[in-house]
Amino acid sequence: MLMGNTSLCIVLRVSNYKENDKMLTLFSKEWGKIDALARGCRKSTSSLLSSTDVLCCAEFSFHIHAGRYYITQATPKTNFYDIRKNMNALMNALLLLEICEKSVMPDEPNGKLFALLAGALYALANGDYPKKVLIFFIYKMLDILGLRPMLKHCALCGRSPAKKINISAGGVVCENCLGEEVPAEYIENIEKILHTLSKDIQKLQFSCDKGFYDLSIRWLKNVLDFEPKTLVLLK
Repeated sequence: MLMGNTSLCIVLRVSNYKENDKMLTLFSKEWGKIDALARGCRKSTSSLLSSTDVLCCAEFSFHIHAGRYYITQATPKTNFYDIRKNMNALMNALLLLEICEKSVMPDEPNGKLFALLAGALYALANGDYPKKVLIFFIYKMLDILGLRPMLKHCALCGRSPAKKINISAGGVVCENCLGEEVPAEYIENIEKILHTLSKDIQKLQFSCDKGFYDLSIRWLKNVLDFEPKTLVLLK
């Protein structure tokens, strides 16, 4: 339950409700996932109009009654408008929102994942390569969720690793353990990502060839318990 009535949020999903209202799924920096009703926000005169679309980031104020959240005020921070100018960037941004919607729980704050999502959206809005942003997001998210890829020792037996990865085991493996051979650059890229702050995503440069992208997508799908609809559209 919210201890206060104001929170910085990113709008993950929007559904029209009745004639002039919207139901919003929000990622709150302080409080995790929130489902909230924005009454009258579809009216052209509504003060909530500019803050209640997907991708918008705003400071929301709430009235809570009988366990339901009602948005009373919103101070917009950014709507990541430039993402909408590039369809590839937009589809990747929507994928990140979908992943967060399924990963974030109500009443469970996750400031690190919020910062990662915000950093990724800012990178997309500023013209960063969408595939690079998605790859960065995947490995940083794994770390945040307690699934940090094991890179120093074999994920199966603990021996010195080879240039092999076993996604199901969660990291690199040795010559004797089951895994797929990958270029050393892929492992180096993952290590660079893990050691880069979410806010510095645009400062990090690494190769995003098809092999590394496909490996990263397979790793993502291995840890998710659902098939993101947006991911299917990216194929």
